[in-house]
Amino acid sequence: MSNSSHEENKDGNYTVDVNSVDIDPIISTVVSLNGKRIEVHKNDADIAMQYIDDVTNFELDPAYEKKVLRKIDFALLPLIIGLMSCQLMDKTTNSYASIMGLQKSLNMSAKEYSWVGSSFYFGYLIFQYPANRMLQRLPLSKTLSFAVISWGIILMCHAACTNAAGFLVCRVFLGVFEGFMNPAYILLTSQWWRKEEQFMRTCIWWGMQGFGTILGAGIAYGLEVNRTGYHSFPSWKCIYIITGCITLFLGFISLIHIPDDPTKAWFLNEKDKLYVIERAKENQQGFGNQKFKWDQFKEAIIDPCTYIFFFYGMSYAIPNGGFTNFGSILLKGDFGFSTDKALLMNMPGGGIDIVFPFGVAIINYYIFNNQRLISCAIVNLIVVVGMCLLNFTKHKASKLVGYLSFYAATATSAGMCSTVSSNVAGNTKKIVVNMFYLVGYCTGNIIGPQTFQAKEAPGYSGAKAAMLVSFAVGSVLIISLYVIYYLRNKKKDKLVEEMGEKYAVPDNIAFADLTDIQNPAFRYSL
Repeated sequence: MSNSSHEENKDGNYTVDVNSVDIDPIISTVVSLNGKRIEVHKNDADIAMQYIDDVTNFELDPAYEKKVLRKIDFALLPLIIGLMSCQLMDKTTNSYASIMGLQKSLNMSAKEYSWVGSSFYFGYLIFQYPANRMLQRLPLSKTLSFAVISWGIILMCHAACTNAAGFLVCRVFLGVFEGFMNPAYILLTSQWWRKEEQFMRTCIWWGMQGFGTILGAGIAYGLEVNRTGYHSFPSWKCIYIITGCITLFLGFISLIHIPDDPTKAWFLNEKDKLYVIERAKENQQGFGNQKFKWDQFKEAIIDPCTYIFFFYGMSYAIPNGGFTNFGSILLKGDFGFSTDKALLMNMPGGGIDIVFPFGVAIINYYIFNNQRLISCAIVNLIVVVGMCLLNFTKHKASKLVGYLSFYAATATSAGMCSTVSSNVAGNTKKIVVNMFYLVGYCTGNIIGPQTFQAKEAPGYSGAKAAMLVSFAVGSVLIISLYVIYYLRNKKKDKLVEEMGEKYAVPDNIAFADLTDIQNPAFRYSL
């Protein structure tokens, strides 16, 4: 076994001696869900193994654990929320700029504008594999910060564009660097919080992107009503410069603030770090492994859940791609709002983004016994009803309710992100499944703007029908995922029952970098 040591000093803090770690060839042999016997090697284990391996009789004090959790929440959530807000604000700038003179200024046709939204996700799609591999191989925080800083610079470059071609190039490169964001947030969530805590935290950071909608709409409205002062410099260009500066600022803050993994957290003492590691044991996941494991890659490829995540990502993103780029156009053309009122009408959606996911997380915890997939399915079905109102009613108020119901789907997408975080184990498998999910998300966002055909303006009936079908399909996919995970948990429980007294799982198997199928102690969160 390892020779590393952990000692408690007179102040109650733990010190970690990692210089004396001696790696053994094999920790244990386990039986996976599909009946295979797997040898667990220490040199393939998670980076957290060296910190926890020889810790014995270490029990969590609930009161102290709450203090550690508060430290984590206060240190990480505000910055992730800020980055998510910027991410959505930056993507919706097109929707605002489109009714503030962007198309006229760049001599952009309706067809070219449709490709403005899609081109962003081509960059996002093409760079998904390199982005995920870089997040696995390189320090997480530094890689994320580099991407955020690059994204802020490119966002400001939009204001320098003088034609549609240059603008489309900027959109592609913006997509490349924003492709780092969601995978990084999912990895951070799986590192720092317990499974039962992840849905709530994901709902908070995913839902608070609505603040970006409110701030972006407010900035655009302010520029629009005061544009008389910007004759020589179009107001739509100011949007990109302002949002780019905010993004750049947060990128530098992220670089110095977010640790690459919990064992390097500047805001935790040594005892706190051991608490974080011990808490992670319950997740049966670690903090990461830099090796690319082909057996985990193959498992991800043949796992049907991988493709459910892919198609769900697409089903959510088709409406998302449309609303992100055509929301303001729809409000102005179909609903009859003036330009400034159309900009302001984006704000209620941002408010729904903030409040609704958090409310769903609370209800999920207290009423549905933390079964997030049930909550996600119910919310998605509510959005299906909203899309029916948008498609089949003519009264302005009911159509507007249907339009705004789209923002409730933020809670569902947050739930699915947290499901990837908590239900996919094995670092390589998580990277691959995460990539499939985001490739589906990219594909849907590429398709979404193309459903808005100029010949169908201002009602865009085809686009509205596509949104309805997408949310209906998404609901079926979520229910299917619940059934698969429920049956897998039952099968694992049955295997344990059959083995009886022979069943034994090593204490530190949680940090052996096993997949959810390989690890007999792993249970799926429903």
